[in-house]
Amino acid sequence: MKQSKHTVGSNLGWLGVMLVAFGASVCGANVPIPHPLTMLLRDSRVHQDLALQPAQVAAVVAAAEEVEIPLWRLRDLPPEERREPAEQLLRKLRTELSGFLSPQQRERLKQITLQARGLPALVESAVAAQLKLSATQTQRIKTELEVLERELTTLQRGGAMTRNADRVRRRKIRGEREILAILSKEQLHALRKLTGQAFDLTQVRQAACRAPELDGVEAWINSDPLTLAQLRGQVVVVHFYTYGCINCIRNLPHYNGWFDYFARDELKIVGIHRPETQGERVVDQVRRKATEAGLKYPIAIDNRSRNWDAWANRVWPSVYLVDKEGFVRYWWYGELNWEGAGGEKWMRSKIEELLRE
Repeated sequence: MKQSKHTVGSNLGWLGVMLVAFGASVCGANVPIPHPLTMLLRDSRVHQDLALQPAQVAAVVAAAEEVEIPLWRLRDLPPEERREPAEQLLRKLRTELSGFLSPQQRERLKQITLQARGLPALVESAVAAQLKLSATQTQRIKTELEVLERELTTLQRGGAMTRNADRVRRRKIRGEREILAILSKEQLHALRKLTGQAFDLTQVRQAACRAPELDGVEAWINSDPLTLAQLRGQVVVVHFYTYGCINCIRNLPHYNGWFDYFARDELKIVGIHRPETQGERVVDQVRRKATEAGLKYPIAIDNRSRNWDAWANRVWPSVYLVDKEGFVRYWWYGELNWEGAGGEKWMRSKIEELLRE
């Protein structure tokens, strides 16, 4: 279930936010997806910091857009399957950037990206080599990162994101201090040089990618054919389900609640019915079950799995939040309130956040 002064600490604090928003691994063994680099390349404050010209801005945004969806589709693969294709995409992106950024701009972007990568970057081979970390130090940092990840995951699953957010924040701060304490004074100084001048990462929009467009829909329920482009300017909930899945059934009242609570001209909900069994492929049966469940919003019949694959979705139920500009911002796998997880309340708060933007 998914549910993320110039000091080293302030430079390396964004990863904890990403963890909450996206469920990203902090142990350093995996390429983070969404990757900070693609998010930074879209941010106007980064453009200003790098002193990019208008043509450069257009070029870096286009380069990010080219890789962000393929990268995002790798998000749920095991680390050993995900690492190489993700690194290939990132190498491709950096190669393109070298064609229109100056050496000074590339170096500054590298510094900001390292700040955004956070503490897990310490155990990456290139960073560890520059800091001259010993094998013992590297292993200790990995161990501390794994402990931090487990404890934050436990807090999140216990509903801490909505009820005890301060506990999560304090645990991140304590984890950061414990990990930085492993470094010598010389290594801390070297780390400050690597990260450069502190950049305010709190205002960077944590967007995964532009939401894949709806495609190959066999039939629509409660709607004429629809595209996400038509819904630009509104927050959109996209959820995958199948009517025979008990976990999906338990989520449907939450979607109905959002549909009734939020203004129709501000929030749109789109269900994507991707069948699991042969019987669930019958459109009339899907329509009847939707009526019984009181679903009034558009539902796309995805019998050919075109949208399931485009979103690289792998579980029922899954729900995604798309912002007014069409970017995937948050998602949740599984029952929203499974064992008191607090997912409905958390997702509702994120809907409200996106509506305020």
